Amino acid sequence: MMRLLGKFARETRGVAAIEFALIVPFVILVYLGLFDLTTLITVNRKVTYSTSVVADLVTQNNTNVLQAQITDYYNAAEMVMDPVPMSDVRVEVYGYRLVAGAVNQIWSVNNGQGSGCGAPSTADLDDLMLGGNDMVIAQVCTDFTPRTAMFLGEYLLGAPNFTVSQQIAQRPRQVGNATLTCFVSSVGGATC
Repeated sequence: MMRLLGKFARETRGVAAIEFALIVPFVILVYLGLFDLTTLITVNRKVTYSTSVVADLVTQNNTNVLQAQITDYYNAAEMVMDPVPMSDVRVEVYGYRLVAGAVNQIWSVNNGQGSGCGAPSTADLDDLMLGGNDMVIAQVCTDFTPRTAMFLGEYLLGAPNFTVSQQIAQRPRQVGNATLTCFVSSVGGATC
């Protein structure tokens, strides 16, 4: 009996299989985690760039912008966000004006997709504005669901998905009285 136990203890043919079985789950978890991390970084960069593109396009307009024009700018955001489906991406644009030292929201539009980004932060916005001048804030947000959440759920990650969002504020570019008003269908009609 002792001889059989000694022979069993010296046997090494199954060691690699046991090591493989112990290490593979960890390696797969690291691989999926790195895949999710790089995908999250890519989505974050796309959200930031699409926010910048929309804000830039809106502020290039001269004193007035139509809602249909802003809808065209959503198409630019869609091209930047590709291959993220635009049905998951929310684009919101707000116009603010400083009147008597108070920041007032004049207009807002959104693409009606995805879940809302929430009200933009206007803290210290009055420090960036002059009386009668406007500030345009563009926001883009989307939900990101990591692949590891499919396997490990909230236990490891704390949440099944994460909201990736960006907010950019820009002034209208025209010289002089820099105001920008959004109209629904024609200049002088209903505001957005």
